[in-house]
Amino acid sequence: MALPLALLALVVIAALVAGGFAGAHLEQRIGRNTLYAVQAAGAAEAGAAAVVGEWEGHGLGLLAPGDSAVLPAAPLPGHTTYSATVVRLNGELFLVRVAGIRGDADGGALARREVGLLVRLADSAIVGAPPVWPLRNRAWSVSP
Repeated sequence: MALPLALLALVVIAALVAGGFAGAHLEQRIGRNTLYAVQAAGAAEAGAAAVVGEWEGHGLGLLAPGDSAVLPAAPLPGHTTYSATVVRLNGELFLVRVAGIRGDADGGALARREVGLLVRLADSAIVGAPPVWPLRNRAWSVSP
């Protein structure tokens, strides 16, 4: 009678330990994937700032209304990259869409986040002003 009871106790303890390991493994994967998502979002934000900062270098002010420009993907530290698309909506407004990607060592995507930013042409009468200004309270983040 004691042997079956001891075996039952061992089986119950083993099930509890296995459940604990499974929960810990799941929590570790969730944490790692959250880190990848944050890194991808950071790459997208950095890409949006880089596109606005290098506006004239890309010749984006020369786009005709309705035209778009796809900028080449740019690598960032930590296996992250960003790629941007700029669409001229009308005579003054542009939509800047930037996708940030956190990749693995083989080049596969681990996480992807996108940022959209509406910008308008700046007044050229102001000396030293940047060529475009982001519209306040009109930026958004898109997660797939």
